[in-house]
Amino acid sequence: MLSYLAPVMLALLGWAYLGERLTTRRVASIALGLSGGAVFCLPAFASVGALSDGAALGLGLGLVTAALTAGALVQVRKLTLAGEGAGAIAFWFAVTSALGGLGTLPMGWVWPGPATGGLLICTGLAGGIAHILMTLSFRHAGAVALAPFEYISVIWAVAFGFLFFAEVPSGTFLAAGTLILAGAYVALPSKTR
Repeated sequence: MLSYLAPVMLALLGWAYLGERLTTRRVASIALGLSGGAVFCLPAFASVGALSDGAALGLGLGLVTAALTAGALVQVRKLTLAGEGAGAIAFWFAVTSALGGLGTLPMGWVWPGPATGGLLICTGLAGGIAHILMTLSFRHAGAVALAPFEYISVIWAVAFGFLFFAEVPSGTFLAAGTLILAGAYVALPSKTR
């Protein structure tokens, strides 16, 4: 869940490196989204008595993930402002990710069967389309304005869990979802509300 610090970092990097305005409304929307993410995690934190041996490494890697995600999104925003096309950005991101993934080949890859391979291809296509759409969003809005919408992925995860695995959302999720949606609503430009 620490990766959900990325929108906060994104807003701060957008303000620091891109000169985007960090208004009170935008800070409030990020705080609402972050609060929703924290509420969503409360049951997991309540059931943990002490940190395990690898917990510090996990916490550190979660923070690094958030920082790298925010940095990548700021770079996407800079590229779109420079006139780079969404398709080109998505293509080179995919190439770079594939080459990085090949670096893990000696660590015990297992070649996927036809069904798993098909699912991986579909996942890649969906991810590519999502990346292009995300890149286009950065052409039309600033990183600070888009940051709170990152939290909506929590809602999608629970919705898909309900649809595909019959997982029933808890009261904690309903409270978290309300905060996340409120943050996204506050982030909307006033003319669209």
